[in-house]
Amino acid sequence: MRTKTPPPSHLPAKLSICYWGWDWLTAVGAGEAYEDLDRAMRETKERGFNCIRPDMGLGLVHDAQGRPRGKVRFRAHFPGANSNLQCINTRGGAEYDVRRRVLHMMELAEKYDLYVIGTTWLYQDMVSDIDHEGIRREVTAVPYNDRIATLGTWWDWLLREIREHGLLHRFAFVELVNEMDCTSCIWPREGQEKPTYEDWFEDKTVPLQAEWLRRMADRGVADLRRKYPELLITVDLASANRLGDCLPEDAQVADHHLYHNSVTMDVLFGENGAGIHPGAKGFSWQTGPAIEENALLASLLRKDVLNWRDFCKRDTYTRHMWRIIAWFYENLDNEKYDDWCRAHCHEFRERVDANVKSTIRTAADFAEPRGLPLVVDEGYLFFPPLNSRFIMSHEGRWGEELAANAAVEAGYWGVLPTGYFRPNTPLGWYDDGQCEWILNLNRRILGK
Repeated sequence: MRTKTPPPSHLPAKLSICYWGWDWLTAVGAGEAYEDLDRAMRETKERGFNCIRPDMGLGLVHDAQGRPRGKVRFRAHFPGANSNLQCINTRGGAEYDVRRRVLHMMELAEKYDLYVIGTTWLYQDMVSDIDHEGIRREVTAVPYNDRIATLGTWWDWLLREIREHGLLHRFAFVELVNEMDCTSCIWPREGQEKPTYEDWFEDKTVPLQAEWLRRMADRGVADLRRKYPELLITVDLASANRLGDCLPEDAQVADHHLYHNSVTMDVLFGENGAGIHPGAKGFSWQTGPAIEENALLASLLRKDVLNWRDFCKRDTYTRHMWRIIAWFYENLDNEKYDDWCRAHCHEFRERVDANVKSTIRTAADFAEPRGLPLVVDEGYLFFPPLNSRFIMSHEGRWGEELAANAAVEAGYWGVLPTGYFRPNTPLGWYDDGQCEWILNLNRRILGK
């Protein structure tokens, strides 16, 4: 059993976490949410947060030899048909030096007294945003057995520069990788040593190799702890159930996500949902969802539905897993969606309540005997449309409050109030009622 070690004294007693994701690096064009980085940081602070969780640009700050990458160009997912997607709604076309932007973000964290949970979605989603064939191929060509170590090397190069700028103290902690337990493109496929971009694009998956993953991550975490003893180092996990078999022995934070299985998940994937998954009746990758086979799907769509083939022609670089959801949300009538969610969310309350309490209890039972601080920094509702107002309703807020309050009561160090209130959620970010709701939740999280 470990002796409980509190977070370093310069860090806050509690963290209220604003999910920034990777779109702070991509949605930077004129009029986009992160065009003015100073404003985005200031507004985050004004809304009661003391911590952000951004992608730190690994693989884009430095090349494979450790040289500054220079300017990188970003692209849009499904150009002209992505305005209803969380995280990947950028118009594309921005080109700039990612290294300079990351360092500027750390300077602004100092200016506004915000802490940073550094992470990376490079091998999960970020590759699709890169508008350079050479960089995409370079990143995805890294052998599976080397990918976690490569991320560790990129972290070392970046953290060294941030240390030289005197800003390491702005980190709450560092995640070697986001959702290590469900990012299959970082672990090897049986019988295949050389990865390809097509494997990544087609989202080929294999069973979780927990023992191999933890062994690789053990080395990465231990190496960063040795080089940066002033930092807390860990890996991020999608599920609290994987803390026992995936969290490295030297990890200093028990960090997990919690997407509760509520109405927004059921609409997409449920047995009686809209059939937005490859196993749905009548679905094929050639023709897409079978609208005529699903009454709910037909009832939620606009009249002017964009044809599946025409939609897919807009984008040849976004992973398969995103395509069905992206098509659905582009063709969705958001008001009908919100009405459906409000009318049916009560059917899932018992399930959501049990899911939240079980997850928090599992994480606490793991972390407390080991003296590890607990953090939940992504999730709650499952990926609603960007222009949905369900999260702004009493019914939509219920599950977010349930999860955040359960984490607070369990003594979590870091808590996300919701994953759907951040600079790139314009309906809520500038809504007085939603801002007041978040301020109150953040006060609860911070113990004010």
